[in-house]
Amino acid sequence: MAQQNTRPHFVAKEWNASGASQFYGRARKRSYIVEVTLSEAIRGELLQQAVDKALERLPYYRSTFVRKKGLYYYADNDLPFLVAESREPRVIGGETTNYHMLDVTWWENTISFAMFHGLCDGLGLNRFIEAVLYHYVCLKDGKAYSDEGIYTEKIPYDPAERADIHAERRKANVKRLKELMGNEKRFRLPELRDTAVEKMYSLPLKVKTEDFLGWCRANGASPATAAAAIMIQAIERENDIREGVIMCVVPTSLRKALHVEKTFKNCYGALFLPATPEEARTLSTAELAAKLRTALKEQANGELAKLICAGMNTIIHLGAKMPTYGLKTKLLAMSENKPQDTFYVDYVGGLRCNDYADQITDVRYLNAPPPNGASFVLMSETAGYFHVTFTQTVASDRYYLAFAAILAELGIPFEKLPCESYLNPVVELPGEQRG
Repeated sequence: MAQQNTRPHFVAKEWNASGASQFYGRARKRSYIVEVTLSEAIRGELLQQAVDKALERLPYYRSTFVRKKGLYYYADNDLPFLVAESREPRVIGGETTNYHMLDVTWWENTISFAMFHGLCDGLGLNRFIEAVLYHYVCLKDGKAYSDEGIYTEKIPYDPAERADIHAERRKANVKRLKELMGNEKRFRLPELRDTAVEKMYSLPLKVKTEDFLGWCRANGASPATAAAAIMIQAIERENDIREGVIMCVVPTSLRKALHVEKTFKNCYGALFLPATPEEARTLSTAELAAKLRTALKEQANGELAKLICAGMNTIIHLGAKMPTYGLKTKLLAMSENKPQDTFYVDYVGGLRCNDYADQITDVRYLNAPPPNGASFVLMSETAGYFHVTFTQTVASDRYYLAFAAILAELGIPFEKLPCESYLNPVVELPGEQRG
């Protein structure tokens, strides 16, 4: 693909190894979006000032990409980063957003943060969102709120913020990885079989932090394993599964494990929480959630996440050596054809909002559709609530309703929010750059 003549010339810097797998594959790449709803209508001029202020401290969020010899490199982008009033998210990566890989728009009282996953992961995006929200409420209210834990000018820049966990080649113990991964037959949701992915469906609800966390603490569970246990039981009830395992995949940050706590770049692995149909039927939700928490802690403190990361590292470096873009794509997009899940629980932590939490009324995470179809339970704890959004590639609401029914059985109050379908815009990625 030839580079468009209208695209400015950007200077390639470091190879984007940590985000390499996000660029390749048969499906066109789409943006990842976080919507934050406030209690008051958004003031666009103040939002622009807040973004400018955040970018002074976090300039790497202005990055774009350059493709050379089939590999993608970070490149500084000094073109204006302009927010816009828009009901619909904009296409990022091209002329519309001055070739930035992140965009900020607003409509009424909601701010939409859109990014390309090759730039950073969900926790990396949260850092930028926190800074923008902080500066915005300070400007709007004319006062200095607490910035504890938020990246402002009070925190000196550290080069470790741009660390790349895959830049250096590491050895992977493939044999050991296969042993830990297991060979169980994994139940695949029947709705996902032979289904062309055309759009996503968002089914949100929210639960007060004190109610959900209180139940978790009383039963030896964690928020992620509680959600996993409820979903496992919901799936079993709806399908009457008799063999194999119901596999919950939990994306996890590897920042602490790999000693790169400060990086904004992609830094993730996955943990796998299988449950047999018999466990789903015979264990109480509390017993199952506690069992999953023990398994999660063992994996997180053990070697599985690191081994999976090392396996990814091996594929990334082998892909980099492939002589053509087509061969790079064939290798680096291997995961598209091998779904490892029944469903995902992605707990992206929470947005720090300190003493202005009462101004945030809702948070929604809207991911791009994976080529092989999937069901996600995306969770964030922000402003006194667990915001739980089911995002899936099928229209059915039966797992969402079954999940809600189990919450009710457990005596955990919740609020259902309006459901909708969506399809995030395709990202404009650069073609091959010459010279």
